[in-house]
Amino acid sequence: MFSRLSYIVFRKELRETLRDKRVLLGVIVSPLIVTPLILGTVLFFGGKKEMQKMDAILNIGIVEQTAFPELIQKLEDNASIETQRFETRDDVITAVEERIVRAALVVSETARNDFQNNQSVGLEIIFTFANETSQNANNRLRKIIGEFDQYALAKRIQKMDLPESFAKPTSLKVNNIATSASTGSFLLGLFLPYLIVISAAFGGIQTAFDLCAGEKERSTMETLLVSPASRFEIVQGKLFTIFTISLIAALCAITGIVAPLTFGLDILKDTLGDQISIKLSSVLAMLLIVVPLALFTSSMLLVISSFARNQKEAQTYILPFISIVLLPAMLSSIFGAENHLYTAFIPVLNISLTMKQILGDLFNPLYFAISLGSSFIYAYIVMRIATAFFLRENILFRT
Repeated sequence: MFSRLSYIVFRKELRETLRDKRVLLGVIVSPLIVTPLILGTVLFFGGKKEMQKMDAILNIGIVEQTAFPELIQKLEDNASIETQRFETRDDVITAVEERIVRAALVVSETARNDFQNNQSVGLEIIFTFANETSQNANNRLRKIIGEFDQYALAKRIQKMDLPESFAKPTSLKVNNIATSASTGSFLLGLFLPYLIVISAAFGGIQTAFDLCAGEKERSTMETLLVSPASRFEIVQGKLFTIFTISLIAALCAITGIVAPLTFGLDILKDTLGDQISIKLSSVLAMLLIVVPLALFTSSMLLVISSFARNQKEAQTYILPFISIVLLPAMLSSIFGAENHLYTAFIPVLNISLTMKQILGDLFNPLYFAISLGSSFIYAYIVMRIATAFFLRENILFRT
């Protein structure tokens, strides 16, 4: 299966690969240090921006085609907005477009009579969806109007001497039984599988291109081919070198997220839950399901590298590979963790969904087994193609 000469080739290639600072930076340093820092920075500034949106005082335009003091007074008394009067609807539309005000409220001509006769009052909010601050102003206006509706309804019920329950046929109590840890694990499942898949798939790119296309470029492939090792043993050694680097990349991707949560990166804890934890069994299950993915992508990279004349040409062939991996990985963010069994047969997607199940405590043994088995089959098929490419000199040394 894995002969002594295959092991010698593997050890030689792995040793040379680990001397490459580009590989160390991309496979180990980036997932362990750069990725958590980027994620933490994005979450920090994202949270800061949300706080600024909540605290911002927004300019709101008002057009009263008839007096409606009950609502207008509520708006003017609200500390989160500043009101500005306009004569006509066209004037206030221009003001919104020029960002003089961020949104506007137009009161209909019949508002006063409608309100006094217990009818619905016609109101219009004007804003632009193309501006984030204007969207915020629209949401804030709608919230204030919603609060006014509740206030006015209570007054009407009181005036008609009706019980408060008259306007509320049901009394709903919503109880979220999810713990902080399970909520955090769910949120983690939205992006961690994606990161692991990308790391496992792309972690070996530099290594794959250097081990085959790079050796052609340096004219060292011929020296290796005349060694005592057979073509098959050389393929095995190179393939398992790429596979090892891909697995290291996946492991570093997991560690780069789990370690900060465990040892105290506050911004991640605040976002994902302060009691979040990943069981050792879950980590081991994720590593197991990543194995066939790493074999699959490593074999594909070796196919590309074997076919390419040099590293530059190999880089031009990488786009289809990226599409094959990225599209299913991105689809996993759309699919829920609980899916039909047919998704367990879709390459890459099945790996991502299985990891979502593991993180969300929705482990399905049958789904896991099908995903694992089908992924190993796909990996074996591509491994055979990679071996066939390497055995054919008209492909390996094409001009």
